[in-house]
Amino acid sequence: MLPASRVRDGEGGAVAIVVALMLVVMLVAVALAVDVGGLYLRRRELVNGADAAALSAARTCARFGVSPDQFASPEEAADHQVQLNAPITNDEIAGDNVTYRPPICGDQYGHVTVQYTSQQSLYFAPAIGFEHTSPVTTTATASWGLGSNNSVPTVLSNLFQPGVCVMPPTGEPAIGQRCVFWFDNDALNGGNFTFLSLHAAGWNVPIDSNCPQSSSGGTSQLTKWINGTSPTSVVLNWTYPTYVCTDTGIRGVGGKGGPNSQVWSAFAGLKGQTKDFPINWEGCGTPFVPCPPVPGAPSQGTVYRNDQIDKYDIIGFAAMTVNEVYGSTDPEIAGTPSADYDCTRSVPNSATTIPAGTYTWIELAALLNGGPCRPPPSVPVDAVNSVTLQGLASPADYTYDTTGVTLTTPLAAQTDVSFSLHIDATYGPCGDVELHDNSAVCVILTYLGSTLTNNYPADKKDNLTVVQLCDLSYGTCLDQRPR
Repeated sequence: MLPASRVRDGEGGAVAIVVALMLVVMLVAVALAVDVGGLYLRRRELVNGADAAALSAARTCARFGVSPDQFASPEEAADHQVQLNAPITNDEIAGDNVTYRPPICGDQYGHVTVQYTSQQSLYFAPAIGFEHTSPVTTTATASWGLGSNNSVPTVLSNLFQPGVCVMPPTGEPAIGQRCVFWFDNDALNGGNFTFLSLHAAGWNVPIDSNCPQSSSGGTSQLTKWINGTSPTSVVLNWTYPTYVCTDTGIRGVGGKGGPNSQVWSAFAGLKGQTKDFPINWEGCGTPFVPCPPVPGAPSQGTVYRNDQIDKYDIIGFAAMTVNEVYGSTDPEIAGTPSADYDCTRSVPNSATTIPAGTYTWIELAALLNGGPCRPPPSVPVDAVNSVTLQGLASPADYTYDTTGVTLTTPLAAQTDVSFSLHIDATYGPCGDVELHDNSAVCVILTYLGSTLTNNYPADKKDNLTVVQLCDLSYGTCLDQRPR
C-alpha cells in the first residue's frame, strides 16, 4: 500500500492536468463567445449597410437621366450609404462594389447587386492558432420598377359614369380638366366604393386569389392610407394585369354623414394635394368581359365573383389634384330643377296697346296686368310649350322662339295673353345629384396626366419609381415580373 502522501500527490497531478485542459476548453469557449459573437454582430451591421447601399444604388440608377440626384453613380451612392449604416473603412470600400449593367440605368425596370467585405478583429482566437482578423462579406440586391409611392386606395374607373372625364385608355382628359367622380356603391356592383387594398397581401394577387389578410382591417387603417400617415409603395405590371383586392367591409357606407365618415373626411383633408389614383380597366362590352386594354396586351379586366366586383385590374396611375369632396345632400352641389313656367295675364285696360315689335319673354310679361309674371332672368328658356295671343294668329300676326315673341300686329287693350315655357335643370359642380343616393360622395379632381398617356407630370415622376430589396434566386426582383 502506497503512503497517503503519495496518493494525494498523484491526485494533485491529475487535477492539475484536468484544470489545464479545462482552461483550454474555457479559452476556446470564450473565443467562440466573444469572437464569434463579434463576427455575427459585424455581419449584422454589414447586412444593414449593404441593404441601404443596394437601395441607394438602385434609386440612383432608376433616376439616371430622369431626375437629379446627389450621387454621380450607383457606386458612389452605395459606398456613401454603407458607411452611414455599417462600420467599414475607406480602404474596404475601395474598388467596384456594385454589379449592374450600365445600359440598364435609366430604364423603367432593373436591379443592382452590391457586395462588401470588412475585416473583423479577433481577440481570443489567435491564442488557439487563428488569425487576428476574419473577413465578413455580405451581398444585397435591390430592384426598381413602375409603381407608385404616392397612391391613394381609391380606384378611378369608367364604371363611375355619368361623369365628365373618361379615364385612359378609353379616353384622355385634357391636362387641367376638372373631373367629377361619384363614389356610389349602388352603381358599382358591390365594388366597396372603389376602396382597394394597399396591403402586400392584397396588391398584385393571382386572379383566383381569395384575398386572405388583404383587408385594411378597419376604417382607421383605410384612413391612414388615404391621408398618407401609413405610407406604402405598390408595383404595377404593365401590360400584364395587376389584380388588386377590394377592401372589404363597405368602408364608405353612409357617405359623409355615415358611420365611416372619417374616410371621406380624410379625402377632404387632401384638398390641394396631388396624389396617384389607380386606374381600373373594366374590360370590353356590356356586361364587361376581359379584353386587351391596348394592342399587344393580354386579355384582362375587372374580376367579378357572384356578380360583384372581387378585384380591380389596375393598369396605370393618374396624377390628380383633389379639389372638393361633397356629400350628395351638401348645398354646394345643388342646382335648379327642371320646371315649366306658365304665365296667363292680359293687356292693361287703357287706351294704349302693345305695339308691334320684338319682345323678350321677360319684357312681354312686364307689360301685362296682374303683377310680376316673368321667368327668372338668369335661367335660359329651353323650349316653348305654347303661346296664345287673343285675336291673333301665328305666324301671320306674330312669331316666337325661346328668346321671345315678335308682333307684326299690335296687341289691343284687355287682350288675353298666355304662354308656357320649359326651363331645363341647371346642375351644380357634381352634375345631376338625383342619379345617386344619399350615401354617395362626389369627388372633384383636376387631371394632370397619367402613366397610360405618357404625360404624367415630369416633376412628380419620382412618385412612380418603386425601389425594393429582392432576391434574384427567388425571382422577387421587379424586373423579373411579367410586364
